[in-house]
Amino acid sequence: MKCVSTSNCHFSMEQYLLQLPKRLAQEVRAGIAHGDSANVDMISGAQLPCILETHKTYDDNFFYKSGEIGQIFVVTDKEEERKQLEIQEEIPNGLTPPNTNVVKRKYEKTKKTTPFPKNDVARVEEDLVKIGAGGAFEDVHEELVDFYDWMATDEHPQGIVVTDEMELIREHPEYLTLSEEPSNKKQKLLPPSAGTSTVPGTASASAINTPLVTDIGSEAESQGDGRASVQRSPTFAPTPNDILDGLETKPAEPPSQAYLTDPKYLKLMPIRDRLQKSVRDAERDISELSAKVDANSNIVVKNRFKQMLENARKQRNEIAAEVDKVQAEIVAFESS
Repeated sequence: MKCVSTSNCHFSMEQYLLQLPKRLAQEVRAGIAHGDSANVDMISGAQLPCILETHKTYDDNFFYKSGEIGQIFVVTDKEEERKQLEIQEEIPNGLTPPNTNVVKRKYEKTKKTTPFPKNDVARVEEDLVKIGAGGAFEDVHEELVDFYDWMATDEHPQGIVVTDEMELIREHPEYLTLSEEPSNKKQKLLPPSAGTSTVPGTASASAINTPLVTDIGSEAESQGDGRASVQRSPTFAPTPNDILDGLETKPAEPPSQAYLTDPKYLKLMPIRDRLQKSVRDAERDISELSAKVDANSNIVVKNRFKQMLENARKQRNEIAAEVDKVQAEIVAFESS
């Protein structure tokens, strides 16, 4: 087994595996050592069942990853094996004994899995994009409404949760307008006789000015007392001035802050938050690198961590300067 690397080429290093019979392995090693590898016929290699990682070390203590191997070139001097290898695109066995026939034992079930239909995948992706575009609910308005019979059922005696998909809402979409009464609850009109007032001096009052009966409780009360229900005219409804009557002064409204609607000010706020997060991340990286510098005894690796630590501190100082600059602009807006 020989690992061949093209590290002398102008492009990044690529690594492969070359499997040879024992009698040919010595000849290949000798040819590579003497530089006779120029006249080589390039052929396509077979895919390995799994990716292999190669590592290098300077001191047999600290290892770092140098490449990944996904193909192998197999050389044989037997005609039957050669014909079989020519049509083989992926070898079934790995390089170690635990990976013998690994494709059939481990991966055969996944290969038989039917792929998802493209139309279904596209539909799900479109739904996810719509959900992501909507974002979280930030602007929520609460409103107190009167209780109606349709708001409680046998299954939910304490009240139902209304959604757009409910069959009830599909049949009665007007229920979603909570500030309005359902269509089945009609306003009741006073009887024609109510147009003539029983109060002296108001016998010629017009029925047009008679208000609608909307308070069922007050109507029932008046009927129980045996007296006619007299509705209060909207003209005599209390106004804000009547409510505040008796107070020396009305509460003063807070002064409007114009900078809260300034586009430049609103643009600076997310920039400051983003820079502050970058400063926190840089400080965390500095702490981790400082610990690695103190704990590592390898001079090569230690110097590398020191260089990374110096760059992290420099980057942190630059970001902190940007934060101070943005903060000064925000303070200038707020003090204006």
